Amino acid sequence: MSTTSHRYAVILAGGRGTRLWPISTQEQPKQFQALGDTRPLIAQTFDRLKECVGAGHIFVSTTAEYADDVLASLPELDPEHLVVEPRPEGKPAAFLLIAHRIAAVDPDAVVLSAASDSSIVPLEAFQAAADRSFDFVETHPSWTTLLAIAPTQADTSLGYVRATGHAMGVPGIRVARDFLEKPSHAVAEEFLAASDYFWNTSHYCFSVATLKEAYQQASPEMGAAITAYVRSGDEADYRGDPGPDHELLPFVDCGWPIGVVESDFRWYDIGTWPSLYRALADSKGSDLVTSGAHVDLDSSSGLVVNDSPLTVVTAGIEGLAVIVSDAVVLVAPIATLEDHPQTIAHLQQRCAGVAGPEREIQ
Repeated sequence: MSTTSHRYAVILAGGRGTRLWPISTQEQPKQFQALGDTRPLIAQTFDRLKECVGAGHIFVSTTAEYADDVLASLPELDPEHLVVEPRPEGKPAAFLLIAHRIAAVDPDAVVLSAASDSSIVPLEAFQAAADRSFDFVETHPSWTTLLAIAPTQADTSLGYVRATGHAMGVPGIRVARDFLEKPSHAVAEEFLAASDYFWNTSHYCFSVATLKEAYQQASPEMGAAITAYVRSGDEADYRGDPGPDHELLPFVDCGWPIGVVESDFRWYDIGTWPSLYRALADSKGSDLVTSGAHVDLDSSSGLVVNDSPLTVVTAGIEGLAVIVSDAVVLVAPIATLEDHPQTIAHLQQRCAGVAGPEREIQ
């Protein structure tokens, strides 16, 4: 990638990944965990984007709490390209701050954003989709695009977009019509059967100038607050409220067009244990996937993640997730975690404040 290119990428890395408890915690969230690979998720994302824009054109957005973890995980990242929120104020505020920071480097920048916790294969298909997205936004700078793929199952933990027609007459890029986050299982089944609903992979491509203008139009008060923070550096100026609830809403509410780039890579949002299981089963070609010290006999269709110094031994398990941290052992059917996504939050709440090995077992 030429150093004179106006193409950039940004990794969003400020989340806490609570649905991957007990491995992902506030102190060490999932983006800094390897989870079945030799590299943390954020490093895998960096390497993927490096193939699209070059390491020198990658920025990372995070909060002050995780700034040191980002730098430790990404030795190739230019420290000047670390965009640090003083505190989490929501994704819209983070996106506007990102646009300001990159615009200060290159006012003509076009940016591809990516969550820090996705698994994508093959790389070539992702690169092709990213290039098509960059090409389109560079030609039509008032448009924002998102990379989308056809759903392969009725997943209730993901966001969906309905898209039709051809954006500006370009085949393979549709026009976004409706968005829905985390639908019910019945609605997700309807989307799976339809031909015009896609999974939103949360990879957005936008001109920094367009994003700043759209956000200012949609939320002048938040726009003024972020602009004041950029100028003053005073943490008191950094505010996300009142602002939009989703990073795409400023475009939707103010009539800025959004293109949906039909992509054919395989994408997994590593946000739940079932999604991690599917990603690892795909990459390893096995229905029994493990990470960490593990010995097994005759098990199938299972997930074992061991982040402790112990060795986990299993025999004859089927369809189970066995998650071991230094403090907690979680054992549950993968199907239960899939069908009842609130299970993890409920168990985490019940474990809060419970003592260690000496507690009474009920």
